[in-house]
Amino acid sequence: MIMGKRIKIAAAAVVVALGISADAAAGDFQFGLYGGWSGSFDSDATFKRGNSDFTLHSIPWEGLSFDYKGGAPYYGIRGTYWLNSTPMPAPKWGIMLDYTHAKVRAEGSAKVKATGTYMGKPAPNRMKISDTFSRFEFTDGLNLLTLNAVRQLPPLGTIRPYVGGGLGIARPHVEVTGPGFPKTFEYQVTGLAAQILAGVDVPLTDHFSLFSEYKLSYAGVDADLKKGGHLNTNVWTNHIVVGASLRFGDGS
Repeated sequence: MIMGKRIKIAAAAVVVALGISADAAAGDFQFGLYGGWSGSFDSDATFKRGNSDFTLHSIPWEGLSFDYKGGAPYYGIRGTYWLNSTPMPAPKWGIMLDYTHAKVRAEGSAKVKATGTYMGKPAPNRMKISDTFSRFEFTDGLNLLTLNAVRQLPPLGTIRPYVGGGLGIARPHVEVTGPGFPKTFEYQVTGLAAQILAGVDVPLTDHFSLFSEYKLSYAGVDADLKKGGHLNTNVWTNHIVVGASLRFGDGS
């Protein structure tokens, strides 16, 4: 929990610093909120604890983007500092701090290939996920925090296209319970996060705009489970988002 508080403080500090820099440098600062949809690719997951060391292969994930029961639905928040105040149509470089709350749950009804040792015996060739784990999900979020370089491209009429990408950390809420695996239900910093993105920004006024975007993200999950357990998986996710932003500064 201490690490979580430090991340929140650091994120807030960066946003504040970007805002101050934008005002001081006669560039501009953009603050945005968004929602949307996400869908993750199948992935392998390896579990270790005691006399179990096995891998479930090609686990299908449910995205749950609009599910309000397991916490907040899909959302994101970002701050972008555009490095120069040259008026459009000149392209601009920017620095974006982006937080995304996406959520996934292993599809319990799926039967997947298994290899390794399960409860001291060779794992069955195929295992039903809900028989192996009563809970295996990140429904309080994969929670990606990334620092991105973004490039605002020449406009198409009033539309401003942009592309970008960056690296950061994954801080999912790890939720795992099953035979031989006591309940784990906590936030952890589990590894690297990365993303690439492409979108369009549509100004409605000098300071307010709407945007739509596609993102591809990666979340590395190297998590500790209760009482000596361990989980390793990698989650690749497609995102389609829509949002609104406010822009401040002289470069609007």
